Amino acid sequence: MVRYLVYQSYMTPPKIRGELPDIISEYIANDSDIRWHYAFTKNIESAYFFNDFEIDLAKEIAELCNMKLKHLEV
Repeated sequence: MVRYLVYQSYMTPPKIRGELPDIISEYIANDSDIRWHYAFTKNIESAYFFNDFEIDLAKEIAELCNMKLKHLEV
């Protein structure tokens, strides 16, 4: 089974000068019972994993939100 994850990664400046920047990843989450409204989350456990038949929707959301699509083998 193949699943897809819509995400984006960005860096934030370090709190202490001279340290490496923090890399933050945000994922698309589904907070709705009817699976219509999507939100952003930093917790991968709350992320919504798109199935094979939802690939068109995942690509559309990734394009609209300027995010990336990750292919996961399950």
